[in-house]
Amino acid sequence: MKTSLIFQLLVLTLILTVPILAVQARGISDDELVIYYSFDEASLKGDDILDGSGNEYDGFIHGNNLKIVDEGKFNECMQFPGGATEYIAVRDLNYTEGIPELSMAVWVKTSDRGMIASWDRSDYFRFAVGDAAIEQFDFVAFDICCPIEDWHGDIKVSDGEWHHVAVTFDGDIKRIYVDGKIDVEQATATNNNMIGPKAQRYGFIGIGSEAGEFNGNASPTWTFKGLMDEFLMFHRALSEEEVENLYKSNGDPFAVEPVNKLSMTWGELKNTE
Repeated sequence: MKTSLIFQLLVLTLILTVPILAVQARGISDDELVIYYSFDEASLKGDDILDGSGNEYDGFIHGNNLKIVDEGKFNECMQFPGGATEYIAVRDLNYTEGIPELSMAVWVKTSDRGMIASWDRSDYFRFAVGDAAIEQFDFVAFDICCPIEDWHGDIKVSDGEWHHVAVTFDGDIKRIYVDGKIDVEQATATNNNMIGPKAQRYGFIGIGSEAGEFNGNASPTWTFKGLMDEFLMFHRALSEEEVENLYKSNGDPFAVEPVNKLSMTWGELKNTE
């Protein structure tokens, strides 16, 4: 009886403590977070999508047919209809100097070539499904300057299904990820250890940019057609683990959730007597 009681006390202690000790960060750090568009209904304010990063780089909805729909990978998402007037112009975030590190990540669902984000590939960068410059239309493209490096992955993502796509640049290596895993990686050009700089550029979500001012010239005009959810942009290179955690997250990219909890319950413990 005494041995049984001691055993029960030991297991009860484990039940109470192991879940705490087994907490594992499944989200990622928000260090150097630049933009976070959740595309949830609550993030819509007038003609703007609110930036959840705290930096107030809100997105102006340009056009009359973009809308938030209840078809997101997590909660709601933004539906882009395609067309040269349907995109989001990012407020206030303009580049005039080189970018030493960069990451972007987003969930997309599309069957067509389309721009995800652009601050002008001829001056800074663009991130897309498909790319006219290298005549491929099914894979993730990550084009940077300067000099211009047009580059794409190998995994098809324009199949009408949800895919998590991400790109990273750390000055030495650029990477494309699809669904939490590296698709392709490549060393940058010898004299290309940062992105840009050339002319001042403002950015767009859903269309190309040549904008020298907010909501300026959009080009190229092959716009995104489909659904986007959970767009993130960082001024640092996310690690492989962080990209995988984004893919596995439940819609809150910075959440911490317990894993590997002790499965034995008090009822099960009592049955061991």
